[in-house]
Amino acid sequence: MRSRVLLITRLHTQNAGNEGLSTEFIRYVTSRFPAADVRAIDRYPRFFEQFDLRGIGGGSIKEFDALAHALTLRFCREDAPLPAKAELDLVKLDETGKELRGPFRRVKHKLALRRKLAGMGLIERSVPVTAVTACCTSDLVVWNPAGEICPTGDPHQVMRLLLLLRIAQLSGKKTVAINHSLEIGNNALGALIAHVYKNLCYLSVRDAKSVEVAIDLGVRNSIIHEAPDMVFLASQISVPEAASAIPRGAIGLAVNGLGAMQGVDEWARLAEGLNKAGRPIVLVSNAIHRDLAFARRLSRMIDKSTVINYQPRYQQLRSIYRKCDAVISSRLHASILALCEGVPVVSIEPSVFKLSAIFRQLDYPLETERLQQAGWSDRVLAKLARCLSEERSSISSAGANAISQQLRRIEVAYAPLFALA
Repeated sequence: MRSRVLLITRLHTQNAGNEGLSTEFIRYVTSRFPAADVRAIDRYPRFFEQFDLRGIGGGSIKEFDALAHALTLRFCREDAPLPAKAELDLVKLDETGKELRGPFRRVKHKLALRRKLAGMGLIERSVPVTAVTACCTSDLVVWNPAGEICPTGDPHQVMRLLLLLRIAQLSGKKTVAINHSLEIGNNALGALIAHVYKNLCYLSVRDAKSVEVAIDLGVRNSIIHEAPDMVFLASQISVPEAASAIPRGAIGLAVNGLGAMQGVDEWARLAEGLNKAGRPIVLVSNAIHRDLAFARRLSRMIDKSTVINYQPRYQQLRSIYRKCDAVISSRLHASILALCEGVPVVSIEPSVFKLSAIFRQLDYPLETERLQQAGWSDRVLAKLARCLSEERSSISSAGANAISQQLRRIEVAYAPLFALA
């Protein structure tokens, strides 16, 4: 009988980094499990949105397990429809690059009738049945939580995803979490992560700092693996030149709009330096829906600037960055996609440690700057000058060598996972 493998990942997203990650994740796992029946679901059912950390006693392990058990009894059925086969065309990107903000966003959430009805179990009744049954009956459940466990993420959403893993664990199934950084900013959530992760069969995290966090959570050393981000796998597939108005020799700017003002505000000074460089500037990232407002603000300070106001697909982003002589980025996946095209990257840490840890893993010649450290703009401009000088070729070569090394590390780190089914 064929082994059944269930993948839990973002199948519908506004973030081209997540699009690329889910696509490469599905491509990689299905190629390594050729004899298995590999299925995929899009995160958790909307029925789960009625559950949050407050409703389980602020993160009570006992109440969390009781909820997982109750959901299993309610929804695990022999006649449940199967999830879709894990194929690349399951991954869908919203390319509009728009996000409602402030009071309009709150109103939208309050008036999301379908979400409310699904949460009450009045519509989409088969969705929780399919998801829960798949967790209960698959031989191996693999969760890709990239982008979920971070300071700007929603801890209640992570709790709902952990519920699916715990349902599988309580049903005696093998569970795996892969490809993420452990930037945990919520103590109650941290307790649940520790509880579920201690019962995993395999855990891969993207950086050495996350390995330390996992050990501190009490996860067994023997199951923890440091594995580079799967978006590095995109480098194995060449993409055609995109027809775009981006001039060659431009400087790309991929700024995390959510974290841009969490440090010392030196953006005007950075813009002044970019103007002196005299290059055209293109502002485009893998998360336009989050970054567009700040990109427009920044572009008003820059003379020769173009703001991309839609979300290019991850392969299109590669072709855009290919035209740039350098990319300044505080977005992880924008950085990786630029590196895939041999473009030097000047990285800026927008969060706790994710970007800086991964560039250390790369042994990259340009150290990541931190927004919280005064003078960061001058240091970024100095590194940009190196990227535009005769040193550019050596920096590009270092990036290419790092990509090759990352691909080898991925193969080694994931070998134990592919022995599980």
